[in-house]
Amino acid sequence: MGTLRVAAGLALTLTLAIVGCSRPTAGGVSNTGAGADPGAGASGGAGGPSGSGADGVPTTGVGGGFATGGFTMTSVTGVAGTTGTSMCSVGSVAGAPSRSAAPPSFGANIAQAVPPPAVSGGTLRVLADGVTAVAADPDRDQVYVVDLGSRSLRATVALNAGDEPGRVIQDAAGRVHVALRRGGAIVTIDPVAGELLTRRAVCAAPRGLAYDATTDVVHVACADGELISLPAAGGDAARTLRLDRDLRDVVVVDGGRLRVSRFRSAELLTVEADGTVSGRLTPPAFSAPNARGSQMFTASVAWRTMALPDGGVMMLHQRGVVDAIMPSPGGYGSTDPCTSIVHPTVTTIAADGSVRAGAAVAGLVLAVDAAVSADGSHIAFVSMGNSTNTQALNPAATTTARVFVTETAAVNDAAIGCRPDGVSGPCINLRGVMTSPPPPSSDGGVGGAGGAGGMAGRAGSSTPVSCATNTNPVPQVVGEPIALAFAGDGTLVVQSREPAMLAFATGSNVMLSGASRADTGHKVFHANAGGGIACASCHAEGDDDGRVWNFACSGARRTQSLHTGLRGTEPFHWSGDEATLDVLMKDVFVGRMSGPMLTSDQTSLMLSWIDGQPRRARATPADPAAVARGQALFNDTARVGCVSCHSGDRFSNNQAMDVGTGAIFQVPSLLGIGTRGPYMHNGCAPTLRDRFTPSCGGSKHGAVDHLSPAQLGDLIAYLDSI
Repeated sequence: MGTLRVAAGLALTLTLAIVGCSRPTAGGVSNTGAGADPGAGASGGAGGPSGSGADGVPTTGVGGGFATGGFTMTSVTGVAGTTGTSMCSVGSVAGAPSRSAAPPSFGANIAQAVPPPAVSGGTLRVLADGVTAVAADPDRDQVYVVDLGSRSLRATVALNAGDEPGRVIQDAAGRVHVALRRGGAIVTIDPVAGELLTRRAVCAAPRGLAYDATTDVVHVACADGELISLPAAGGDAARTLRLDRDLRDVVVVDGGRLRVSRFRSAELLTVEADGTVSGRLTPPAFSAPNARGSQMFTASVAWRTMALPDGGVMMLHQRGVVDAIMPSPGGYGSTDPCTSIVHPTVTTIAADGSVRAGAAVAGLVLAVDAAVSADGSHIAFVSMGNSTNTQALNPAATTTARVFVTETAAVNDAAIGCRPDGVSGPCINLRGVMTSPPPPSSDGGVGGAGGAGGMAGRAGSSTPVSCATNTNPVPQVVGEPIALAFAGDGTLVVQSREPAMLAFATGSNVMLSGASRADTGHKVFHANAGGGIACASCHAEGDDDGRVWNFACSGARRTQSLHTGLRGTEPFHWSGDEATLDVLMKDVFVGRMSGPMLTSDQTSLMLSWIDGQPRRARATPADPAAVARGQALFNDTARVGCVSCHSGDRFSNNQAMDVGTGAIFQVPSLLGIGTRGPYMHNGCAPTLRDRFTPSCGGSKHGAVDHLSPAQLGDLIAYLDSI
């Protein structure tokens, strides 16, 4: 078993955990006593999650139910569960976890005139010499060259406003290439002279970069689905392939073969040297007894895919639960990170194609970047969500761990599972490091008996499990970390967005820019609310994760896009059940995500930040004439009628309608609809064409039955261009 190392002194004391849940049944609610020491908890009763009480005093947990449970905290003497009543109310705070009265630690309210972009990670590279680092700064539209030996800033390369530089690679001649996520280009930089050499337009939204030394080619993966190959020395594209949309990273494997990831689906494509797609792989599903009571999780949101020294590929991605979720306090996660509906993990694809699924590394909230050591033995993570301790679970703590290092073999060990208490597995939470076997602890109290239909809890621990100390230092003050890399000597280098700097465990941090991009809305959106989940966990990169969630009381609901503008579109959610953003934040951020109560100013600043995020640039339509014909059909109120509901700048009349999908729903905006599959509130349409089938409303959702296949194709072409 490997060792998960975190910055020393950044201990987090867990004070309360709400039980995890699985599929819903009807019935009551169980509860158990709760104390300061971790232990396994009682399952929910028939139809209800466990409630919890301080110091062994029972309270009644309220909420619609689930039959089996996961973690809770037990006191020295557990208290038997009792049955209760089930409910599916929205916005109720009954049964919510108790929280510290400490205010959220977001600091002074700040709003940037130009809101900083959502975090995407992967903006730091240590070059082949092992002593030069190149950092792309998407917040300030600059690229920095840093001498790691002298810990000094060698050069700053200014880009155009709004370019948003992202991935960085180096070619055999030493040139550095940087993808401009919003600039639609890649730039080539001489890191020795610190000068910009060339700028080449490639596609509307370049994302991933890889260099193939055998052909001296730079491969560019674009969000609209293009995979473009450019001569490293300059010049026009040598090849352009059209693959699936939402491409993310590209990795050169061997013999001209490439592995290309897709962001929201976490699918990995294998592209042969001749351009054919020879394989598709999605990381396997996952369940573990200690992760929401064995609920099933599936892969999504591939933040970073990188090459391994042995020819394999490692993907850092999220997993989300597919079983039922209670839309009630603590339903998305509690102070026990293993109750979160989202967790990060890594999946390894070996050179021979074999797959190793990773553990549920639930303590790393919003892990947006990872780096592998030169020999492949260790992997490091940035946990962006933990950079701000919003809930002050331990009132004496001001920060939580943000940078983690472990052995690559350990993080892929499925036996690790999700065991934050150390009772039946290694420590894997924010208190220390992973150890195996876990250190002994004195006997704790007896677990509480389950309520009706529930299971009894395990015995607790009367003293916290003590994890080993950090043996391989990592940076301890890293601001708001967004990327990391290993230097040639094995030193871990961490890039912070605010302040802009490179951080090292030994100090002597290198300041990259004095220009502040601090923004309250950005900070709230990316922070761990307290339940092991951030807004950005589901609304990745400020948009959406493409997932369809299963809510116990309302059914399937696809994560809604935030790139369509929110202000003025109240009420929120598919069913319009959240009257205002303040109501939504109290219900979701405070209640379901176990977060702190926000001030009205903080909520307003987050709304301004969300609405200030620019829409992703789109590729020029392949057939402008088809788009024009489709637009005419869209606006034909007599024959088709799309514009009757999808009108105005947002392509929505902001009304609630029944379009034959089983209920009345808010009319969504169609801005960027071509990139938002699957479609409809329940994801019934994988593609836009599927949207017009009877199972997704058919002619009740616009008069489309009379359209010919060619006309339907024109309408789709127009929708795809919006």
